[in-house]
Amino acid sequence: MKNFLITFSLAILFSACGKENKKPINTKIMNIQYPEVNATNFEQKLSNAVKHYEKEPMYFMRVNKINCLVEIFVNDYRVHKDYELSNYATPLEINDAILKSGEQKLTYRLYPVGDLIKEEYGEGDTVTKLTNNTSISISIIKMDNNGEKKLEDEELVIKHTSLNDVKGNFIASGKPYYEFTFSFNAYVPYENIGWYNGQDLTKLDPKLLEQKAVEFYKEYGKIYQNKDLNLLAQLSFGEEKRNAISFYKRASDINKLWKEYLNDINENNIKMLPIENYKMTFWGNGRIVFLQLNSLNITYRGGGALILDSDESTYMPKILLYLPEGKKLEDGLYMIN
Repeated sequence: MKNFLITFSLAILFSACGKENKKPINTKIMNIQYPEVNATNFEQKLSNAVKHYEKEPMYFMRVNKINCLVEIFVNDYRVHKDYELSNYATPLEINDAILKSGEQKLTYRLYPVGDLIKEEYGEGDTVTKLTNNTSISISIIKMDNNGEKKLEDEELVIKHTSLNDVKGNFIASGKPYYEFTFSFNAYVPYENIGWYNGQDLTKLDPKLLEQKAVEFYKEYGKIYQNKDLNLLAQLSFGEEKRNAISFYKRASDINKLWKEYLNDINENNIKMLPIENYKMTFWGNGRIVFLQLNSLNITYRGGGALILDSDESTYMPKILLYLPEGKKLEDGLYMIN
């Protein structure tokens, strides 16, 4: 009988602890656009949203940079960030930022390398400005073979190389930052609404906007702590639907995606760190707000202000928010489509 009482008491204790760890989620703060979606039908509904075509053009970037760090935006949506000295060998997909056919705008932002040379080679100075031999070249390439990537099918759309002055030095040498925009044309058989129907958030009350964004981030973190798969599926569906359509995803791709969500949310002892040391940044020509960390640490730089620590890893969900036309900021923000 004594053993039973001890066991019973422990069961009550652990049950109570489990309940304490689950914090109520205020779903009114996180507007749900897809209430019909849940963890069970997420994959099927995503598959149903994807159409396949005789031609499925995919657009990529090849980026080669020297003596700089870079962020790249297509249509003011960040598609790439690279805060290391090395370059990526494989081309980078950008279809998720191409919402429809026509002219697309690419913007790159260059930053000094800081302490990276000193850290990698054990000598050198801290570099706080772009140098004479800073440079970047970006090639936009197109592949069109029904979604199957083959190097021999590449078609060069445009190649851009950063500008130099009359002496052959980088045009922004000596500056701590440089930004440049160029355009290219793209044809895609789909059309995504994305964030185009969003309001210009830069024209709204900045204090209220920040308050609503922080509230959203905090409630979103509770989804992982509570392991609420249905709410995760509902809030993620809009962006994943855009991605699935623009990348012509197959059922196997979508299944792999959902498994990644499951792996993240099922990690042990997920803790939400305080949301602090961030800045409000705007993408999508002011239609998207992102709380971005101020940190220059390579692990966190460019990441979101919501940091989830677990026994297995540190995870920073990319929470991009917007406000559809006709909606009031007082009623909260929405995850982008």
